[in-house]
Amino acid sequence: MLVSILLPTRQRPELMLKAVKSLIEKASDPSRIEVLLKIDTDDQRTYTSRCNELEEITPNYKILISPRQRGYADLHTHVNELCGIAEGEYLFLWNDDATMQTEHWDEYVAEHSQGVFGNPICVIQIDNTDGWKYGFPLVHRKVYEIVGHFSLNAHNDTWIHEVAHAAGIERKEQRILSFHDRYDITANPEMQDKTYTDVWNPETGGYGKTHDLFHTLEEKALRQEDATKISAYMNNL
Repeated sequence: MLVSILLPTRQRPELMLKAVKSLIEKASDPSRIEVLLKIDTDDQRTYTSRCNELEEITPNYKILISPRQRGYADLHTHVNELCGIAEGEYLFLWNDDATMQTEHWDEYVAEHSQGVFGNPICVIQIDNTDGWKYGFPLVHRKVYEIVGHFSLNAHNDTWIHEVAHAAGIERKEQRILSFHDRYDITANPEMQDKTYTDVWNPETGGYGKTHDLFHTLEEKALRQEDATKISAYMNNL
């Protein structure tokens, strides 16, 4: 079993290194972990100078460099790009401001892979210390292959939660715990640097937040379409 870490990051190499180190050091078998970084073209030099430090943490990593586009509003396109180069059985969405808290977390994922809890084609939801239930999902790569993407909205975690829940393949894994040092959760002043880009909302005829777009009828229909494809596949197994 191989787990691919999907980690878009921008202008925060120190945090990225800390996030990756926590995943590798807490794993019982680091060779099971593949780290995939998405770096914006205009931010490339910020990270390439730190590759030697990343190499010391794990040799099993890939770096994808591509245009930033609209920044946060296009976060899902970056995650989808990372899925395209991933080799793991599970695609693990991660943030550069998150750290793994659980020792031997990969052993628990391996149990799902081995079918201990049923069909390994599932979306595993881990626990987060901030109380958010769907922050860092592990998505079986077959799910990605069935629908052709991880998400179609910047709110990747909520997108995959709603799709997996509707398809009946969501599974809670309370033994794996993460910590998300996000400003609106922890009030850590060092984390107050994320900027959000307004996006065009066809239903209101104006610009709004990515969260507003998430609730348009069009995007709800797209999530239902994803869920229907997954359900059809699972029913035919």
